[in-house]
Amino acid sequence: MNAAVADAGHVRATILESYRRRTERSAEHYAKASQVLAGGTTGNLRYFPPYPLYFSQGAGSEVVDADGNRYLDCFLANGPLLLGHRHPAVMASVQQYAALGSLQVNPPLAVEVARLIQQAVPCAERIRFLNSGTEAVMTAMRLARAFTGKRKVLKFFGHYHGQLDALLIGLGSVPAAIGLGIGNEAASSTVLCPYEDIEALERALNSDPDIAAVILDPAMHAGGLWGSSSKYLKAVRELTARQGVVLIFDEVITGFRLAFGGAQSVHAVTPDLATFGKALGAGGKLAAVAGREEILRSLAPDRPPGRGPVFQSGTYNDGTEALACAVAALKLYKELHEGGAYASLTRRAERLAVGLREAFKRHAVPCHVNQLGPMLQLFFSDAEPSFEAFSGLPAGPLALFYLALINAGILLSLPTSNHVYLSFAHTDADIEKILEAVAVVLDRFDFSAVVRAGIGEVSPNDRSKSCEPYAKS
Repeated sequence: MNAAVADAGHVRATILESYRRRTERSAEHYAKASQVLAGGTTGNLRYFPPYPLYFSQGAGSEVVDADGNRYLDCFLANGPLLLGHRHPAVMASVQQYAALGSLQVNPPLAVEVARLIQQAVPCAERIRFLNSGTEAVMTAMRLARAFTGKRKVLKFFGHYHGQLDALLIGLGSVPAAIGLGIGNEAASSTVLCPYEDIEALERALNSDPDIAAVILDPAMHAGGLWGSSSKYLKAVRELTARQGVVLIFDEVITGFRLAFGGAQSVHAVTPDLATFGKALGAGGKLAAVAGREEILRSLAPDRPPGRGPVFQSGTYNDGTEALACAVAALKLYKELHEGGAYASLTRRAERLAVGLREAFKRHAVPCHVNQLGPMLQLFFSDAEPSFEAFSGLPAGPLALFYLALINAGILLSLPTSNHVYLSFAHTDADIEKILEAVAVVLDRFDFSAVVRAGIGEVSPNDRSKSCEPYAKS
């Protein structure tokens, strides 16, 4: 047996044994959950081998699992908790509005939340609330098709836009669906294009006059957090405007996180439509599509002749608790923005990224760290960094590293996601605590051997293993 494989196998066995020893109650919960929940969880990415953690509570930058183990949390429920767990102002707002009941039809509170979004987001002339980022993207696409009279949507490789079948293709660098059950017919109205290549985009738009919208995630988060250049986004804005194509920024992740006004304020590029979720609700189930009044007017009773109607509705679009969370969060984001806290949070993330790079270098572990605002992603590779080079990396070694950190009390990311977030609740001391735990893990375990062997805890959710061929029809 290869020495690196033998060493990596020992590392893996030791980490798994430690995890099982300290999480016996989670193992019990998983056994029970598997009898009633598909896969034992409420979402694929919540599972990781040998079984997932089950959490009992959280406060600030910490969470507690079913066994009573405490973790410094940098996963933050995959991003919504930009203010941390149970921020006092958010909890007070929920309590303040609890007397209204769970649901009201057309509550005035929705108007207040919409006004606060308008104050922050450059494109937000009109707003429609929804329950999830997926619903917001679906509505934005529907509005774009109605506005232009065209059928297709162009998306970029490496960009994720929720659960719509038509957009669950091209998450890597090849035209493949993320899993089974997504037929070619579902994606027949989707055009794929490489990102940060304005000539390729121009060729695609010129060759297909039936493209209604271009949608993009300014963070390119699903593809590895490669971000966007302002120059490119401005070129995309000019090109889509010239071609009469609706430009949609999917700011479900970047909204209120990259800056108070989202990525569009950072890059000084105003899209026609933008979608929001995650940080908007600060833990409440709330999303929004915002944008030009003349496009969203298709939803309104006073729409112009020949414009619309576009249908969108939902029973829980104006849930009291979600709106209460959002009104408190948006007021806090504004205060934090005015007080310079966004810049401080970015500096904290930069310190974490630098510390991680230094730690891996000291231990001869090839690792590239992408950092954008308060978000990070890691890649075990010494290849020249690029989306194309890193999109097919084996997930096992990195998943095993995250599992080792969990054993050290640091939930840097779920092993299945590679999504690292910092919140306004994280302190400089928290960053030092993370880096100290990383040093302990790398001192104890030979991750250079793990990376050379390419083994670890590979999840069935590993996208590089689960993509299905997609033949464009």
